[in-house]
Amino acid sequence: MPATRNVEASQNNVKPIDRAALEARLVRELDGGRAALPILPHVAAQAIRFANNPNSDLRKLAELVEADPPIAARLLAVANSVIYTRSVRVSSTRLAIIRLGLEGTRDLLFQVVYASSTVGLPRYQDLVARSFRRSVLCGIAARLVSDKMRYRFEYDYLCGLLHDIGEARIYRILANYKEAIDLEVVEDLVKRHHRRAGSELAIAWGLPEPIIEACAHHHDDPTKATNLVKMVMMADVLVTILDRRHGPMAPPGDTSAPAGAPDPNSATWAKDGESATTPPAAESAVWSAAALPDAVESKASATVATAPQPDLAEIEQADFDRLEVLGMPGEMAATILTKLDEAIADLPV
Repeated sequence: MPATRNVEASQNNVKPIDRAALEARLVRELDGGRAALPILPHVAAQAIRFANNPNSDLRKLAELVEADPPIAARLLAVANSVIYTRSVRVSSTRLAIIRLGLEGTRDLLFQVVYASSTVGLPRYQDLVARSFRRSVLCGIAARLVSDKMRYRFEYDYLCGLLHDIGEARIYRILANYKEAIDLEVVEDLVKRHHRRAGSELAIAWGLPEPIIEACAHHHDDPTKATNLVKMVMMADVLVTILDRRHGPMAPPGDTSAPAGAPDPNSATWAKDGESATTPPAAESAVWSAAALPDAVESKASATVATAPQPDLAEIEQADFDRLEVLGMPGEMAATILTKLDEAIADLPV
């Protein structure tokens, strides 16, 4: 996620905090298993169960969704976006669900829930908003990758959408600390701990195993990753290329939270021993060239190693090399980028 420097109000008269003490405090909160765990809204949880049942009555599903205006509004907005529209706009929730399909409706409902968990922070709100918008694009990219690479995973969109959901959770925890925290420290802690935070949240929500896997392993060694994780890595790289071409994406608009529900039981994720060498989740997208195994490093790093300050074309070529390492030909990557470029014009957030 691109860094930004105008993300919080002045912290004058607020004492700084030691870096090591801050991380230890964050880890303790994560070890507790419940820190900043958003709940799965009642209406969304019921609607998701409808969407996962192929025998669901679309009329009843529409009635359930309409009981929560923010969810209904988003369904209509996305169904009428360029990604789904067939030139004729729909005007009812039932028609929107028909257009989206049961799986598309389920995926959008999780997008709405994700959006509702990103609002109301005292600090870092624009960073969280940017992370969410990027995640929506990663969901679209993952679905395109799944189709083009013939993976056809059932939860392709959700794996792309939710793999970085731990970022918002870490930002929320840190945003409530009263001490002044250097933004670079904040970003480093988000990079190092968001996988655990996201996996924990996915477990607490009872999400399918593929989504938990995507949250936990999307920064693993790319040559040893499963195809599902590779799909997410490819989506990440593709969105990074698009980010670079367009510049930082604007934050989304309204992210009103749907109605809440009793807090579900949370589950903890085993400590994974993340270290300062953990590959960043931000501008480099998936991994640095130096983090690639020796057998594949030379191709991905050859371009960027020849000049101390490579130009944008060289940086982009390095990203295309990373995609080839993951198994995606350059021509296929260019095709997907074209489709993603069209999606940005009317990104369904």
